[in-house]
Amino acid sequence: MSTDQVSVSLAGLLDALTLVQVQLDALTESGQRIEATHREIVNRLDTIDAGQAAVTDLTPILEMILGRSIDDREIMKTQLGTIAAAIGCAHASANGNRAALPVAVASDPLFERFILTQPADLSSDERALTDWRNAASAASTAELLVFLNRQYQPSPTDTLETRVLRYRLAALTRAEIKGRGAAPPAPPGTTVAVDRTASACMIRSHELAELWRAGESAALYGEPELAGAIDLFDDAERTLESAAGEHFPPELVSLHSDLATRIEAGDRPTIGDSGPASPIQRATTVEPSKDR
Repeated sequence: MSTDQVSVSLAGLLDALTLVQVQLDALTESGQRIEATHREIVNRLDTIDAGQAAVTDLTPILEMILGRSIDDREIMKTQLGTIAAAIGCAHASANGNRAALPVAVASDPLFERFILTQPADLSSDERALTDWRNAASAASTAELLVFLNRQYQPSPTDTLETRVLRYRLAALTRAEIKGRGAAPPAPPGTTVAVDRTASACMIRSHELAELWRAGESAALYGEPELAGAIDLFDDAERTLESAAGEHFPPELVSLHSDLATRIEAGDRPTIGDSGPASPIQRATTVEPSKDR
């Protein structure tokens, strides 16, 4: 293992140990809350006169303690599961088997700072990352700065998956900018949009639909919320062009239009989802005009 690989592995292990410490602190606080509740009960019992003891109903207090204990145990199980997954990824990385953190782990609030400042994954063969690496390398530095600011901006319609992907794409953009000797902007303070009202989500969906309708571009590949639609469209494109023996058969035009409608309505189509029936089997007479 090279010096660089050792450094990366040690950094991963240190990140995991830091997470363990934070989680243990949270568990300690949980235990302290239970102890405080117990002390409260003892204090209340000390103030009860012998004549009142028979009519004092302690059931609500005991039920409260039980409820808190159950909640804390569930929190503890979840936190320990997160710790185990993080340590497992760090161990795999130390042995040269790099892999992205599972979405459930990467989306944990305790990982937010890591997600925002993570190093670029330059070796992944995931379609979204590969396409964006290629698009970013061909873009100008000025364009990359614009793209990075957009990727930094939390979206009101982000899912856990697109939120994690957003900052993996941003890490690639940031690395490309630094590689050219330029200074990228600082990452945001949070990965979650402040305004997630219905109107904000509607505006965002309209923006994404317009980007999709505009066709293939670097901006399209740099948008995590459209990654699923691109995967779906590319899969249909390979299937239909192979079967029809022609470039961009009319069914793809219909599919492209239908996907735009779904995106504008707030849907985020992906391969294998349960959205409206695909138009792939429906022949149309529309002339193709977009690659994406």
